[in-house]
Amino acid sequence: MKKGEPGLDEKIRRPGEPMVPGEKDRIYDLTEVLEEPRIDAIVGARLQDEIMKKVAAIAERIAREQFPGTAERIIREEIEKMKKSADEAP
Repeated sequence: MKKGEPGLDEKIRRPGEPMVPGEKDRIYDLTEVLEEPRIDAIVGARLQDEIMKKVAAIAERIAREQFPGTAERIIREEIEKMKKSADEAP
């Protein structure tokens, strides 16, 4: 028997065929894995909401502080371009 080949006691399963557990296979009861939402998960969701509100407020504040200066600079540059193009035009 080569490595990776099924042994004599193993069934060869074709694609799409359901897997049937054998005597040696371990079967898990998934109800043991299922957990009820804990209070810290609920608090965590509220905490995440609060963090997102703070991030949004900070981003808005930064935009309000930075935008006027940037907009003014861009407007001045565009006015200068327009003046130069008007002076160069016949």
